[in-house]
Amino acid sequence: MVEAAPMGVTTAFENRVLAHYDRVGPLLEKQFGGTPIVFANFPGGLDQPAHWHRTDVPLSMRKLLWLCHRMYAVEFHSWAPLPGDPNRLRFGRILLEHAPSLVLVKEAALAIRSQLFNAGLEALPCFDGLNGMALWVPFADAPLHEAVLNTFHRIVSKAVAAHPTLLTAEPNTHASNRVHVHVSSNAPGHFSALPYSARGRSTLPVCTPIHWPELGASNGPETVDTIQHRLAEAGDVFAEELAIIAGQRLADARIAIPKPLLADPAEPRGHVIAAAIDILEDGVARGADELLAEALKRKLVPPATKRKYVYSSLIEYIARSIGHDRKPPIVQDAQRRFRINEPPDDWPALDPLPPQPPPDEATTAVMDRLTATGTGPDPAAFELAVCDAFAHLGFAAYHVGGHGAPDGYADAQLGVLGYRVMLECKTAKSIVAQPDCLEASKFNTEYAADFCAIIGPDFGDELELAQELQTHSVTAITVSDLRTLLAIRANPLEIRTLLKPGFMIDRLHDLLWERAHGICKRLATVAHIVAQEGWRAQITAAKEGGAATAPLLTADAAMLLVDAFLRTQGSSQACTRADVTAAFTHLTDPLIAKAVWSDPTRTAIVIANCPPAFTD
Repeated sequence: MVEAAPMGVTTAFENRVLAHYDRVGPLLEKQFGGTPIVFANFPGGLDQPAHWHRTDVPLSMRKLLWLCHRMYAVEFHSWAPLPGDPNRLRFGRILLEHAPSLVLVKEAALAIRSQLFNAGLEALPCFDGLNGMALWVPFADAPLHEAVLNTFHRIVSKAVAAHPTLLTAEPNTHASNRVHVHVSSNAPGHFSALPYSARGRSTLPVCTPIHWPELGASNGPETVDTIQHRLAEAGDVFAEELAIIAGQRLADARIAIPKPLLADPAEPRGHVIAAAIDILEDGVARGADELLAEALKRKLVPPATKRKYVYSSLIEYIARSIGHDRKPPIVQDAQRRFRINEPPDDWPALDPLPPQPPPDEATTAVMDRLTATGTGPDPAAFELAVCDAFAHLGFAAYHVGGHGAPDGYADAQLGVLGYRVMLECKTAKSIVAQPDCLEASKFNTEYAADFCAIIGPDFGDELELAQELQTHSVTAITVSDLRTLLAIRANPLEIRTLLKPGFMIDRLHDLLWERAHGICKRLATVAHIVAQEGWRAQITAAKEGGAATAPLLTADAAMLLVDAFLRTQGSSQACTRADVTAAFTHLTDPLIAKAVWSDPTRTAIVIANCPPAFTD
């Protein structure tokens, strides 16, 4: 191991690094002069973890040499902004990393270049000195970093869709013969190695720019010892390539903006059933007449729909679901009204939750790949799309594949609450004909998995399949289920509650309901009422006698205030002492600061300011 020298001691190692930057420093200053310097040194020795240092020092040859000599800097990085404006980029970068082989990283570079070309852009290829490449894309118009990121996300999404077995954009995807494509380093404060920078490995490799025609014959990056010969033979390749395409502008790029994709919550077939679920999501029970009237008002059913058809469709759907050992999302109460098959919720909607934002472009791309490959001719492409979907949800996903092996598995990165789920993927034109639950579960012991799942475009609702899922402890996940998890940004902790034997959709409705009507709504409502009614009580106390006679807002008093308010709203709910205790903790949190404790005993609170909904 080459040890980094102690401060103040000159070594052969330092001389090699200094000699390298003495050669390439003018080239770096020519292209990146004035940009902030980010450097790395290696106090534990090369091949050991780097120590990163971000500075506001503008890049110059003199500063590079000074940092090498005094700070033992080895690597120099940047996000290549305009000098003086960190948000506008002179270069964008698409990084190809964690490549299994040099051959694959070359293929990946060509795949990305093809998509860049379709968008009217070109890149400068540069070996990153490790096992990957960086494609440097110059912009004459110095666009904002957000525009660069959006454009690159679309380009990468198209490339991954065209080459799913070669590329992945999911950093949490592991153990597959694919190259990871990254664009996040284009954000201010993120960075990647500059061309001609040395890297902190024992051979001191160098980020080596090349001409595209050299790609096939190249053996990879140079080192600090061989780069001098490269420069003498080929010259400043980065500058030569840049001179050809320096005038390209992001504003001229041809990028098709995808149509907004709405989340598909895996609703049951049939417009009446779908309309009923949509209407009943507010938790209010309704008769068939009320459902029909609301559905016609929202234009969810044809104008000619009759009340009898609505009633019979719902009754038959409930009976059919129960007959197939499935949980119907709708049930009928004793008054022949219909409601969502979840715990009743007549808590007043005092502070409605904001609408779920639409999926971003990266999520949309993963969702589209699931749909396309699930019904496509390549099972391996579907396996990779499923692994990438789990990686996008926050899992560490591993693709295995091949005969006598699982398709993949996903590890929930939850510390002591972590778990593993085996993934068995089935393609089909519509419904998976032979799910084979035993196949999905047979690797559980070998891979020490906690759950196993079978994923396909859709599954039948036969009673036999439902029973096999229970027998072999398998969760059936449709592509629509997985798309919904992506659309709502579900996390591994939530997903764990869905990985039970049977069909995921039967519990997915529970998750959606809990988000809108569960503990979060309950505690938010109690906290809102405590703040509002407590403020009103404080106003009354101020008018009647001031601080000397003001009552204490204790937990018992708050419970009475909340219950009294709920009665005025027609709610049958009642708050508990635990609800009020949680509300007090929330309101007095320094980050919320809506209330303070009245004294050190913390037995009562004082509302600090008027809630927004109350003006008196």
